[in-house]
Amino acid sequence: MVSILRCIMLKEVGASGQISLGKRFAGQLFEMVVHADQRVELIPMSVVAGKRASAPARSSADWRPPGGNQPANDRAQANREALEAYAAEEEGHGTAAEQLQQYLDAAARAVG
Repeated sequence: MVSILRCIMLKEVGASGQISLGKRFAGQLFEMVVHADQRVELIPMSVVAGKRASAPARSSADWRPPGGNQPANDRAQANREALEAYAAEEEGHGTAAEQLQQYLDAAARAVG
């Protein structure tokens, strides 16, 4: 005879976005599935030692992120020329950290 244990718990998500399932589940690995209706399902998983999965080979011509959603990819493809022009322009300015360092260096030179 198979015994089915059903446990219903009401949990509140804290300000940091976490929930506590209790010590019974401590250290256990779960796959989290968020359904279209925002229902969340936690499925117990186990780690199986083996070869690490590698990313599928991609052509250099495919510049879009892997696994992206199709509508976003379609918009990016339609605006590729403008996106590449913007990226080239931004590349000339450097990163935010580089821009900040340039500002600090200029301010230090101005002071003395």
